[in-house]
Amino acid sequence: MSEPKPIRFGAIGCGGMGTVRLQELAKHPLGVKIVAAVDINPDRLDNLAKVLGYNDFKRYTGPEDYKKLIDENDLDAVGVFTPHVPHYDHVKYALQKSLNVLCEKPMVCGAKNAIEITKLCNKQKKIGIVHYQRHFESKFMKARDLIKQGRIGKVKEFYIYMAQDWNGPTWRGIPELCGGGQINDSGSHYQDIILWMLDELPVSAEGFIDNYYRGKKLKVEANGSFNVELTNGITGRIIILSDYPGREIPYGSFFDEVRIIGEKGAIYFRGSKIFTYDFATRAEYEEPLTRPENYPDSPVDNFVKMLRKKVRINRVPFIFGSRVALFTEAMLRSGHEGGKKILCEKILKECGHKLEDLRNENI
Repeated sequence: MSEPKPIRFGAIGCGGMGTVRLQELAKHPLGVKIVAAVDINPDRLDNLAKVLGYNDFKRYTGPEDYKKLIDENDLDAVGVFTPHVPHYDHVKYALQKSLNVLCEKPMVCGAKNAIEITKLCNKQKKIGIVHYQRHFESKFMKARDLIKQGRIGKVKEFYIYMAQDWNGPTWRGIPELCGGGQINDSGSHYQDIILWMLDELPVSAEGFIDNYYRGKKLKVEANGSFNVELTNGITGRIIILSDYPGREIPYGSFFDEVRIIGEKGAIYFRGSKIFTYDFATRAEYEEPLTRPENYPDSPVDNFVKMLRKKVRINRVPFIFGSRVALFTEAMLRSGHEGGKKILCEKILKECGHKLEDLRNENI
């Protein structure tokens, strides 16, 4: 039997993380060929050629050339690895042209736009995956399973602390491109993973933000502390910090902590390990990490295997991106309105939806 033709893939954005994703795609054993790439910086296209080890992809450099890339190259799929705000235009055009889409996080900024894109993806019957890699990390997968099994009882509250030495680098420091500073950048991973582990939806957020990094004011949101509520009465605290001196210190520029508290016990993490604590026995248990058979290794692996019909489950569908977009929007609105409590139902009402609509992957 002859080998299947490589998946014809187009790259929209070839910066740091985009190039990492493209390298993973190009090395995938099921066969992916990067046949076209667009970036407004030609040097990034030169670098992509070096990383891929081949130079026979078609190059585009204009700000609207993503349309030419899609229209001129008979593609099977595209990857959107551009700054956050333009994701909406790039993903929308690709879906309108009936292409499958792998999208860097966050999927699309703002609940209204995110839901529109999710509905379009479903209407076109295309594969859309958001690159939230924590869905493929064993410790978070295990936490989700333990919660479903009732190991800590009904979840009551959670705590998330993320600190990163983040100064709004490159386009991330430009409001028109980043769509919410660090709250919408690294912070987006934590909005996502708590919703996924708990299998809940955001109800409200109230908190404060500032723009300070090492005594200087950035143009974008740098630090935030929020009290949030999820469905089923779960409350939580989310703290996202950029003003965290770490580059000069040997143990690095990133630290996080996630704790989930239930009626019977707690779940927490240390490095790559996961632990439960039983309130009745006051005993701590390190939980064994397992991986279900045929579970993909990453969003890229999930995407390629779905295109090849090797797996059927999309582990990070666009509906997850819509849930995160709603959560993030509520947090940002509250911060910009002096700590006012923002109800997610109110945001959804503005775009003609209800909270329970986001339960449905086929919205």
